Amino acid sequence: MTASYYEELAERLRAAGVPDDEAARTVDDLAAYAAESGADPRDEFGTPEEFAAQLAPARAGGGSPGPDELPGEADETWVWTADAFQDRLMLGRFGDEGWEVERIDAAGRFVSRRDVRNPQRWEYRRETVLPGRRRALADRLAPDGWEPCGTWMCFEYFKRPKAASLGPEAELDAPPETPAKRYFWSGRFYVFIVAYGAFLAVVGALWIASAPDASRSGFLTGFVVGTLGAAGGLTAAMALRAWRARR
Repeated sequence: MTASYYEELAERLRAAGVPDDEAARTVDDLAAYAAESGADPRDEFGTPEEFAAQLAPARAGGGSPGPDELPGEADETWVWTADAFQDRLMLGRFGDEGWEVERIDAAGRFVSRRDVRNPQRWEYRRETVLPGRRRALADRLAPDGWEPCGTWMCFEYFKRPKAASLGPEAELDAPPETPAKRYFWSGRFYVFIVAYGAFLAVVGALWIASAPDASRSGFLTGFVVGTLGAAGGLTAAMALRAWRARR
């Protein structure tokens, strides 16, 4: 059932004009994420038809090229992510390469596209906002040309074409190739993971040391140690995954 989901998704992406290697990488990334989270792909991403339309909106459905579109030509799509310590830096870099973020998916990744016929530079900003204040923030930024392009936890992301400030200079004559990497982790991210794991260990040790004698049963101690071990294992797994993705 799960394998057939990804096979259909890959087939629909290819039919929508996504290159074979890019479709394969996208499906592999999605399958790995769903396997780690234990989620059913249909519950997490929707039907293959709907999700393919989101990932490759310019050619969803595999229709024939329109009158303004040359045969074999389609908007490029790319899905990537970065940690919160450097996401604004990477957004600025890739915005200058013509990548427009359309949304942030359930995995916290930037679903991006680039117009192959008329690529232009984009700029981004990130705001920290409470859920009830998002609409007011969007209304405040709209007069300056900013429009929402995604939400992740307490962060709201906005975009606007650089043509608003640069004019014709915002157009790209020869945009660079699509980056081979999809995950961008900073050194501060690794420090955070290690520090968080150490914090859990210290809190657990202090809790055991200060607990009443009656609470220090073998069962309770084993439970706490097991919990700390699981937390440490999860932290190590996250660090290993981030290290592999960075290579």
